[in-house]
This record gives sequence, C-alpha cells and structure tokens, in this order.
Amino acid sequence: MVAGDSKYPQIADVTAPFVYARIMGTTEKQKSGYGKAALDRWTARARAWSAGGAPEDLATFGPAAKTTARDVFLYVISGYKVSNSAAAMALMARVGKALDDVG
Repeated sequence: MVAGDSKYPQIADVTAPFVYARIMGTTEKQKSGYGKAALDRWTARARAWSAGGAPEDLATFGPAAKTTARDVFLYVISGYKVSNSAAAMALMARVGKALDDVG
C-alpha cells in the first residue's frame, strides 16, 4: 500500500501481486483536484506498477520485488474532498489514453 501526498512517511516497496495506492493531495486551487503535472506523475506511477516495475521517483527501502504485471488500485481520498471525483476521472482518462497509445 502506498499513501501518496500525505504528511506521513511514504513507503513505495511493492510486496504483493497488486498495488493499492491512496493519493491524498487534491486541493481547492485545481479544477480537477490535482494539477496536470501531478496527474501525469500518478498516471506514470500507475503504469510502472502495472507493468511490473516501480516508479523511479518514489523511495523504497528494500530490494525490488520480482517484476511481474500486476493490478493497480489507485484511490483518490482526503485532500480537498469535493475535487476527489474529478481527480479520479482525470486519472482514468489519462490511463485510458496511455493504454490507447500503447495498443
């Protein structure tokens, strides 16, 4: 589990055959909860996890887990809660476009 954008330490080691990430950085200042750069970063992280890798911009503490494709569950919670659904929809659109670009 990764708790992104929180005040608590973030541990991004993959220790299961799936990734459960909770991102908590939505703000009132952004129409979609997150700015474009942040949405792009979370999309890239989700794609890396899904492909069996690990995002290069998140710290880990142990050796890398075996590389294997995995399911990624990315939840937008906390932060500016009114914007969470908009952020989730923006992420879904980016992930869908990324998949279209690959396939």
